[in-house]
Formats: sequence, structure tokens, C-alpha cells
Amino acid sequence: MATKNNDGNGSGNDGGSKPLPGIDDVPLTTASIARLFDGCKIVLFDCDGVLVDSEPISLATLVDVLDHFGAPLTLEEVAERFTGRSSSAPIDHIRALTGQDVGAQFKPFFYQKLFARYETELFSIRNIDAVLDALKQRAIAFCISSSSSVERLEKTMRVTGLGPWFEDRIYSADFVRNGKPAPDLFLHACADMGHAPASTIVIEDSVAGVKAAVAAGMKCIGFVGGGHYAGQEEIAANRLYDAGADIVISDMAVLVAALGS
Repeated sequence: MATKNNDGNGSGNDGGSKPLPGIDDVPLTTASIARLFDGCKIVLFDCDGVLVDSEPISLATLVDVLDHFGAPLTLEEVAERFTGRSSSAPIDHIRALTGQDVGAQFKPFFYQKLFARYETELFSIRNIDAVLDALKQRAIAFCISSSSSVERLEKTMRVTGLGPWFEDRIYSADFVRNGKPAPDLFLHACADMGHAPASTIVIEDSVAGVKAAVAAGMKCIGFVGGGHYAGQEEIAANRLYDAGADIVISDMAVLVAALGS
């Protein structure tokens, strides 16, 4: 079982020990983050880049797959266009560039390459188990609301060992007509869990995800501690703030401290 422990073992970016500055460069404090959870009944977690440090693996694999289908992009272009989006986005890109409809071929080919790498390279985000435990101790519900397919989420939960935390509380873009940045997935998950959008916090690493949370009328915590943002945390944080995030953090440990305060 591949997991990243709270002492930082495992691959990926460990992030900073302090939260990033807030809107208008006002420093975040444990108290200010704790206040965000006032009235919170449920937390919706994105998966890739929030629960698990999968984005570097996924983006690098996608570069290879796009090249295979004759629609090459650089790693930077792939990250800009497809982070936080469902698989329909790269399929549409291939169709637009080559005229090919690879809808039936894309996922099996991509997943074959991706899942082989998951077995040895995929780790959970540092301190995420402590965050989930802190939410459980405060009786705040939580679930996964991810652009990933059910198949990919099941693989992720198995490899990282995070599955028991969520059991059947896993919502995929497969469940709704419109993926992020549309609010459909978050609204579906929230309704199915029996909570109102106003009592919900979303934790997201992508602009598309933050925009979806804002459109759903939910609070949003941006996270830039994944390996795909290594060395670019402040730039990424500014993008998430511009998209509407309430706060942006680079280490899940700050949430553990806030929830325990």
C-alpha cells in the first residue's frame, strides 16, 4: 500500500509549513482559517492534487497519450488546459486538431499507462489522513467530488489506502452531465449527502474546480501543495484566488491545526 506519512515520507511536494497570504496579501492565521469552518456541515474533496499527489503522473502520461494520437502539447500546455477537467477535454482537443473521434479508445489507452505508474508512484498528500481524522472528530461529514471517472477513483483509493475513509461517499464527473467548472457535480454530491450548499466547503487545486464551487454557492479552500505546483505555489495561489477561493494553503497541516483549535 502506497501512502505518504505525516513525517513527509513519499514522493511529491511537501509544501510549506505555513498558509499562504490571503486576499490582498493579508496573512492567514489558524484562527482565520478556523472561522471558515463556522457552520460547516460537509467538506467536498477534489481527489487529484488534493487527496493524492497524482497530477504530475497524470499530466506526464497525458503528454505521451496526446502525442500518440497526433495532437501533441507541452507539459505546460497540458497542465494549463486540462488540470481539473474530465477526460472529455483532451478527447475534444484531439478531435479538433486531427479530426479523429477517439472517444472509445482514449480512456483504455490512457488508463493502461496511468495505472501502471500508479502502482509505484502514487502517494496520498502529506497530512491528509490527519485532516480526515480531524473532520471526523468534529462530526463534519466529507466526501470525494472529483472530475475523475469511477474506475480511476477506485484505483486511486485502492493504491493509496484512502478508501476506508470514504467508503461509498465518492462522487465522479461520470454522475453528471456537465463537469467542472459547471457546479453540477458539487451540487449533486451535496444534495445526495443531505446538506445545503451554504454549509459546504470545497477543497480544490484547480481553477475549474474553484469556479465550480463558487458557482455552486459554496466556500472554497484552494490547495497548492501538490507536486504539480512545486516551485510555483504563489503563482498558482493567485490563480485560485482570482477564480474565487476564500483562502489558499500549501500544507494540509494548517487545516489540522485550524480544525483542532
